[in-house]
Amino acid sequence: MLRYIKRQYLLVLTALGISIVSSIIGPVSALLEKNIIDAIVQGNMKDFQAALWYTALVVLAAGGIYYANALTESRFKNRFMMDMRNDLYDGIMRKGIAAFQEQDTADYISMINNDADTVSTNFSNPVWRLISIGITAVLSLAVMLMYSPFLTGTAVLCSLFSFLVPKIITKYIRKSLTEKAICESALAVQLKESLNGHDVVSAYGILPRIRVRFLEANKKLADTLYRFSLFLSLLQNSSSIIGKAVKVVTFLVAGGMAVRGQISVGTVLLFESLYGFFSGGIMTFSQCVPLLAGCGPVIDRLMNVIDCRDDTLQGSTAPTFSTEIRIKDLYFRYVEAFPVLTGLQLTIHKGEKLALTGASGCGKSTLVKLLSGNYSGYQGEICYDGVELRYLDMNKLRKMIAVIHQKTFLFNDTIRYNICLGEVFSEDALDNAMKLSGVDKFLPHITDGVDGQCGEDGANLSGGQKQRIALARALIRGIDFLILDEGVSAIDARTANEIEQELLDMENLTLLTITHRIRDGLLERYDRVLYMDEGRIVERISS
Repeated sequence: MLRYIKRQYLLVLTALGISIVSSIIGPVSALLEKNIIDAIVQGNMKDFQAALWYTALVVLAAGGIYYANALTESRFKNRFMMDMRNDLYDGIMRKGIAAFQEQDTADYISMINNDADTVSTNFSNPVWRLISIGITAVLSLAVMLMYSPFLTGTAVLCSLFSFLVPKIITKYIRKSLTEKAICESALAVQLKESLNGHDVVSAYGILPRIRVRFLEANKKLADTLYRFSLFLSLLQNSSSIIGKAVKVVTFLVAGGMAVRGQISVGTVLLFESLYGFFSGGIMTFSQCVPLLAGCGPVIDRLMNVIDCRDDTLQGSTAPTFSTEIRIKDLYFRYVEAFPVLTGLQLTIHKGEKLALTGASGCGKSTLVKLLSGNYSGYQGEICYDGVELRYLDMNKLRKMIAVIHQKTFLFNDTIRYNICLGEVFSEDALDNAMKLSGVDKFLPHITDGVDGQCGEDGANLSGGQKQRIALARALIRGIDFLILDEGVSAIDARTANEIEQELLDMENLTLLTITHRIRDGLLERYDRVLYMDEGRIVERISS
């Protein structure tokens, strides 16, 4: 967490300076109150008037200082939250595809929305309180020692009781915060699935049954929050009760000393005020430490994501594809007991149009993932122009290959944005990509044309239109190697045939089509058609 303080060190130093000045106001006010009371008891009008003027100046200064303190504190907390969410986003998006898919996307959303808020509320807030109130407590203790070491020692010894309950309750707060993070993630998962599956829920009329799952997750979260609030209330109230009891004891001891003439009445009230500041610091410490300790598992969970680095494949050689991609003795399995690829052999030549067919589960899509560098745990070789995949720069490789899947994702933005993806391309390059992909064929029917809205995940477009945008997205970047992984299987046969024909007509494009079957009239257009079964290529179908 220190990284977030270091990033805002100027703000932190400014806020710390203001907190120190702000912290002095309490003890100074207590000293002024002592002087006023002593002046009243002694009937000293001159000292009384002077103390009043000083008090007025302190009150005026306090207004500005407290405002500046609140401003800098709020600014720091906002920056803390913003930086943590930014780092979480970067850590999640840095993950390799295989690592990313190990967790539900709703869990990632819950981390950014809920866990970051939990850490800010139960970590940055307590830390700030400890700094600001801690300074006041130390200054108050120093002034108390100046006037009566005996009273000060009595107050400090009695205050030690404030730590008993927090020490006992810390483990329960830690457990509650961990359960809170888990339950918030589970609720987010249920909500995401309900929204994503809205069509299925409506079509089959299963809302009452699906709703049960959401209600259960919601109830678990509510129960966890209730338990946490109980522990938090117990923590706060126990510290407060002990603090008040100690204050009474201190007041009684100080009152006895005043009756015996050992200290003045003003000094009694001074100790009363100063002990309030000191006791506030003790109570804050006893309340904040359990919260800080309780945040440990949540912080560890977030930092694991923030510090995540995709070390799947960390080569540095720039990839090329001017001659061939050669796959030799390729073995791969997701689970130890179930091999997916078993000694696969394949060579893909530059500019070749290659179709790979086979039954579901034979390993076609896995081969695509390995070619794209999504998994590293394979045996054998995948060489681009003679250089093994493990030695290649993955960022550059993924700019050379494009995979179009059966389901194309579109951002809730314009057609232009979904093709360019925020990069700057010339209008000529955009027009050429739209012409080659066939996007230009349906643009006249779209309101605002290329600047028309696609809707959430392309809701305003047909399946064929979405696939053509995906093609334009690849073609505008001069992709050398295009893989259609069942990429046109979800759209109508006529549109699928048109798209496939257009790709086969591109002379310089290397095309690998992964499919269950080759459509009529296209078989002879491919240079080679291969059949895959049980993780290896077992037959070559003549084109």
